[in-house]
Amino acid sequence: MPAQAAYPSPLADMTLQRHSLFHGAAIFIKDTSGRIHLALTRAFLVRWMVALAIGDLPFAGLRVGLLMIASLALCGAAKLQAMPRDDLTGSASRIEVKDETGRTVQIPQPVRRIVSLAPSVTETLFALGVGDRLVGDTDFCDYPPEAKRKAHIGGPVNPNIEAIAALHPDLVVATREINRPDSVHSLERLGIAVYATDPQTVEQVLTSTELLGELLGAGDAGRLLVASLRQRLGEVGRRLAGLPAKNVLMVVWLDPVISVGRNTFLDDALRRAGARSVIDSPQSWPTIDLEQVVHLQPEYLIISNDNLKQVQRELAELHERPGWRRLGAVRNRRFIVLSEAISHPSPRLVDGIEQLARALYPSAFAADAAFVGDHRWNRRKFAIARISQPCFSFTQTGGCP
Repeated sequence: MPAQAAYPSPLADMTLQRHSLFHGAAIFIKDTSGRIHLALTRAFLVRWMVALAIGDLPFAGLRVGLLMIASLALCGAAKLQAMPRDDLTGSASRIEVKDETGRTVQIPQPVRRIVSLAPSVTETLFALGVGDRLVGDTDFCDYPPEAKRKAHIGGPVNPNIEAIAALHPDLVVATREINRPDSVHSLERLGIAVYATDPQTVEQVLTSTELLGELLGAGDAGRLLVASLRQRLGEVGRRLAGLPAKNVLMVVWLDPVISVGRNTFLDDALRRAGARSVIDSPQSWPTIDLEQVVHLQPEYLIISNDNLKQVQRELAELHERPGWRRLGAVRNRRFIVLSEAISHPSPRLVDGIEQLARALYPSAFAADAAFVGDHRWNRRKFAIARISQPCFSFTQTGGCP
């Protein structure tokens, strides 16, 4: 199958432009039909996700990682197959694998130099203990802190191909939804191997992590990591067993209201945390009429953002918005503000699930105050925003009086 057909992407027909927002940079995406789309922001990329052609952007700081847009299911488990040296043009050993989009990739062995094209990939590499082999990542890769000290190769949508080539990577790791096919093809024409991930459920995030560990010669580390993550998820499930799910609205974007639909890793994460989205849509990231939200009356509004002060300022404004004031969750300030971990299809996703579960069902975790977080991955606890007084500043530096 030709490479172009094997690596389709909904980003292919989109136009992009930069705008000063979210710590100086955000990507606004619009397709030719003018509909609003999301791209992964800084989380996956939670700080990428924004909408284009809205005109007025009053709720800009409120974003969820989704950024996180992944529209196609994981294409089966990758199986590593050693290639006979006779089949190779070079002297280095290689393996042939099927990546998560179904592409055949020939990868030099061992993999000593890696370039990451997405924050979620960077986080996964560090979680697997191979961060020392990472020689380059994107401008948006900032977790763990060591990621910021790597050579940067531009943004995920338009990486600098020459800068990547200059790093002489054995392997570039991409994600299907953030990275454009053109970038993958350009790297392949230079003889650089590109492996693409594409997890669509929590389980697929774990499987993808383990497969990447095998590919990089860190199989033992990957198995241990994934076993620990599954154990933590099992503990959450045990504590929530028999409890009724809480109805929630995951706020991805405000104008228009964009939430989470079925068949996304984030929707799966909500379910595992004991939450049930009031939006039941076959679209991955549906645009919702506010009147529909008012009719559904979610018990909680959930936001994923590491800038809590900014979120609190912006949530305060909801009390002045017609329609939103009719939501009991707004009147009673039932906002759950999570870290951006829940927006990343990486091992940190489990942190977000634990945070949300404890926020929704504190009594189920009351006997174990230290439950939330394997501290290697969870650097902060959940917070339920309490707004003492309204504040309508949308600036990054402005504060409430």
